[in-house]
Amino acid sequence: MTTCRHFFAALITCLYTAGIAHAQVIRCVDASGHVTYTDGTCPNSKQVQEILPPLTAQEQAEHEAQYQQALERKRAAQQLQAEREVAQQKADAQRAAALAAQRPVPPVIVQVPPSDPITTYVPLYPPRPPHIRPPHIRPPPPIRPQPDTGSYNCNVFRCYDGKGNTWSRP
Repeated sequence: MTTCRHFFAALITCLYTAGIAHAQVIRCVDASGHVTYTDGTCPNSKQVQEILPPLTAQEQAEHEAQYQQALERKRAAQQLQAEREVAQQKADAQRAAALAAQRPVPPVIVQVPPSDPITTYVPLYPPRPPHIRPPHIRPPPPIRPQPDTGSYNCNVFRCYDGKGNTWSRP
């Protein structure tokens, strides 16, 4: 059991020292101007600056290549965006032209200078025909049956015979 503990402690110590070996260096300047370098925090210092280790020639070349690739990708993306905007503007212009072609042509309004208003009168609308009431035509009176020698009765409005016939009173 203790061997496992010693093993894990050794493993953790190894990992911790490996992390310190790659830690960054911090430059500390105190109030009197004394400069110290540490990998931890600066004790009571006013100015703290992180110092990066210098890059090797190979690392500098890799960084430069990555920078150039990123710059090329950015330029390509900008060019693609510009091409898209130009294509969008062309499509908008074509759409506007098609809409303008669909609109009806406005009528041409010609204004004729007026002639002498005192001597010439041109009505705006044709005159209305006069309103003439049609004559009232009475329909001819209905043909009255001649009463038979039989009996018939008359009241104020109509006459009736024994056969079911009626007619207006004369």
